Amino acid sequence: MKDINVEIGQRIKERRNFLKYTREVLAEMVDISPQFLANIESGKKGMSFSTLKKLCEALGMSCDYVILGKTSGGKHEQIDELLNNIDERYMPIVENMLINALRLITEANKGTEN
Repeated sequence: MKDINVEIGQRIKERRNFLKYTREVLAEMVDISPQFLANIESGKKGMSFSTLKKLCEALGMSCDYVILGKTSGGKHEQIDELLNNIDERYMPIVENMLINALRLITEANKGTEN
């Protein structure tokens, strides 16, 4: 079994790389040193809850995912995970697509209710 700090660090690093943030950029966003971020990502060091919260906000990730590797459950877990992995610049497009899909579903349901 992997050490929890290593698992957490890997998830943070994967998301940082996905968003194409350098360590320096993310460290500045969270107000920590790039070296401390490198230690977190490698699992050499843990972090405070405050730093965890800041990292999650900066990376657009849930704390559940960072700590446990999954969201807290619920019937929309898969959708939440998919949305968490979308680059922020594409979120308006995804939102528009979801709105249109929901409109189509609503209209289709109206036709079957008669």
